Formats: sequence, C-alpha cells, structure tokens
Amino acid sequence: MLSTLGLMTLGPTGCAAPSSKEEGRPGSELAKASPADASGVVSGEGKVEGSTKGPAGDQADEGPGAKAEPAPPPEPAWQPRPEDRVTPQQRLDRPEALSYFFDRLARIDDGAEEVVRVVHLGASMIGADDLPSVLRTRFQTRFGDGGAGLVLLQRYMPNYLHHWVELDADGWDHCYIAYLCKKDGFYGLGGTTFWSDGGARTRISTRDHELGGKVSKYEVWYAADTRGGRLEVRVDKGEPEVIETRGEALEDRYHPIDVEAGPHQIRLRALGGGRVRGYGVVLETDGPGITWEQFSMLGAFTKRMLAWDPEHIAGQIAHRDPDLVVFTYGGNDTRRVATGKLGHEQYVEEYSEAVKRVRAGKPEMSCLITAMIDRAKSLEFDIKAEHVELIVAAQREVAEKTGCAFFDSFTAMGGAGSMVEWRKKKPPLASGDLKHLNHRGREILGGWMFDAVIDAYVAHRTGTRAAPSEGG
Repeated sequence: MLSTLGLMTLGPTGCAAPSSKEEGRPGSELAKASPADASGVVSGEGKVEGSTKGPAGDQADEGPGAKAEPAPPPEPAWQPRPEDRVTPQQRLDRPEALSYFFDRLARIDDGAEEVVRVVHLGASMIGADDLPSVLRTRFQTRFGDGGAGLVLLQRYMPNYLHHWVELDADGWDHCYIAYLCKKDGFYGLGGTTFWSDGGARTRISTRDHELGGKVSKYEVWYAADTRGGRLEVRVDKGEPEVIETRGEALEDRYHPIDVEAGPHQIRLRALGGGRVRGYGVVLETDGPGITWEQFSMLGAFTKRMLAWDPEHIAGQIAHRDPDLVVFTYGGNDTRRVATGKLGHEQYVEEYSEAVKRVRAGKPEMSCLITAMIDRAKSLEFDIKAEHVELIVAAQREVAEKTGCAFFDSFTAMGGAGSMVEWRKKKPPLASGDLKHLNHRGREILGGWMFDAVIDAYVAHRTGTRAAPSEGG
C-alpha cells in the first residue's frame, strides 16, 4: 500500500431579452390581435386577459420608459484550489494537447458525477503499480475515486500488481505481448490474454482503504470464439451467473454487472465445455472520480505495441472510452541503440505508428508521452548518455507528430548521469541496477508529473500561462 508523498506539495452569463418597443403598447399589433392571434382570452369587454398589459398595467417592463428585468448576476469564475497552485519541477511541452482531458476534469470540478478514465501503458518503469499508484493517489485525492479500473485476470509475472485490489488467481494459461505468442493479436488492453479449458479461477476484492475501497459497476472482459466454454461469475455470496463464451468467430465481449456501491468481491471460474479466454475485470464507482489504469510490459521494446491487431486494440480503447492515454516506454530500446540496431528515425517511425493505432479507438482523447529516465545499464549492456539522449529526442518528436503532450522525465531528473547521482543520495532514490528508480524515486517523479499536469490544468481553465519554473 502506497502513501501519498508528503513533500510533493503540491454558466454562462444570462441576459434579459430586450423587449420590443411595439409589443404591449396601445395601438400595437398585439393590442389589435384577434383571439387567434394573441396568447390570451378575449373578455366580454374586448380586453385580452393574460396578454401583455399596457402602460396602466402592473408589469414593470411595459410601456414607454419601462425598465427591463435586471440580468442575473454572472456565475463566479472558476478558482483553483490552494493546493492546485504549484511550481512544477518540469512543465509539460505541448500542454494544449491535454485539452480534452482537462475539459473532462473540469466537469467533475463543476459538479458532474462522472468518471474520467486514464490508461497508462509502458514498460518496467510503471511496473509493480509503483509510479502509477503515486499518480492514481494524487489524482483520486484531488478529483475523486473512480475505482480500480481494469484489473487483469491473474498476475502473469511478479511485475504486474494493482495496489487498489487484492488479486488471487491460479490455473490460467497466458500469452504476454512482449513474447509475440498470439498470431491473432488479441492480447487485450492489458497486453496479456488468459485462457483455461476448465478449473482456472480468479478472485478480486476491493481493499479496506479510503481509495479503491468501493465499487458499483463490474465489467468482465473476455473473448468469444468457436471453441468457447462456460465462465461462472459470482459477486459476494450472490447467485452465480454463467457466461457462454462460444461464438461464430473470435470477437471481444463485455459483461456488465451493477452492484450496490460499497466493498465487494467478484469471483470467476472456468467451468469447461470449451476454452474460456479472457482479459480482466473492470471495477468502477459511479463517480465523481478518476481511474488510473496501468499495464506494464516488462522488458518490452516500444514497438511491441504493434503486435496488437489494429482493429482489436482500437475496439478495446473505444469500449473502455478513456479520456487520456499515457505512454512510458524507451528504456529497453536503449540496448538496441547501444548495439547499433536502432536509430532516431526508425524509433520515431515505430513509436508514432504505435501511438496512432492506440489512439484510433478514440481519436479525440488526450495523449501524454513521458520520456524515459536516465539509465546506465540495460541487461549486460552499458548505456551511454548519447544512447539515452537519442531516445528522448525521438520521443519528443513523436509527441509533436502524434499530437501528444510531453513530459521530459530525463531533464527533470537532471539529465545525463543523474541515475548514478540519484543512487548516491542518502537515502538512495534509484535501485542498484542503475536503470530503475526505487519507490522513493518514483514518488518524487510521480509528484513532478502530477504537478506538471495540474499546473497545465489551472492554466487551461484560467486562460493563463505561468512563467517558466526553475528547471522547467
């Protein structure tokens, strides 16, 4: 369980319609109107009852010199919270690319009971739900708890965790996208597909905590195909439902379950009768709030995103309907640079195509690319400053080409050599492998990312742009 880092401190104006100078005056067309022409009833004396009265009437806005009704006062301009006023370590490049996301956050700030969704894709930098849980904590504390979001059916490797739930599962076979083991490209949004001919089980429980402790909507994500089997689903001690996963062709399906808002447990079991193939379960509240879902691809090159079938990943994105997608890749690609197998232009082409495929499911959603951090090693390879700088420069170019905002993690850390310096700090902020930050370091970096986004959100809502910060 992670705690929020303490040192990361963070209607339109209505107007009365102008009254016509002719309307309601003696001798005007309304005064002469027949019952069919005026909105009122003609009395026995020929007066129109219920119609606009003349100068002798009791309405203040009639007759020569009458005063119009005062316009309602304008709604007060939005004001940021005190904690929103931050000076970022590193500001975003191209913050306008987050306008869609900011407008969705603004709806929550203005009182809408909605859920804003973020999908965070990346390699081991977001592994173990460490950096993402820092961001999830900060955003859910600020905008409300939208729930855990999409949780995979099983921990397919130790690197996959989700700190907002208790996940207990066994018996599932799986295929992870980094291994290119599914020719059909149906890996699911999380990059891993699971299957069982019978006996596999999953239990996902909300945790007893102020964040992630409630759910009001479940959604089971699975794939139907010609050999599909039966999947049993049960919430708490309720009656089980059985989902038939057999279909005429391979296709993604989604099974929603509404529950009373509160802590719950959902259990899934492959019953046999064919092969059950699934991806995960969504846990969400009714809002207002935000989800921050993370899918780390340990050891994966950025180009592994191209292993998704294009229509499949676009469909998964379209169904999940995120408002922001975040990409955090690049560290593993440095060894391709170090061995001379990857250059600037090739990386830009690979990354740009991957981003476009993901965004195709919802082109209007916002996009944020975070640069890789500094590193000195990748497996047995020594990584030099120029290797990292090539990747970071290419990532900045990809953000510009694909219409994404960009957060320069590398520069925020201190640039070349900063990984070694962070390792030397007391206490250390980097791990001994000289390619990853430890938890303390990720808390700091996550806080910087949050501050950069909130700073841009305030500027978006107020129509201002703060002066560059020191180090920004």
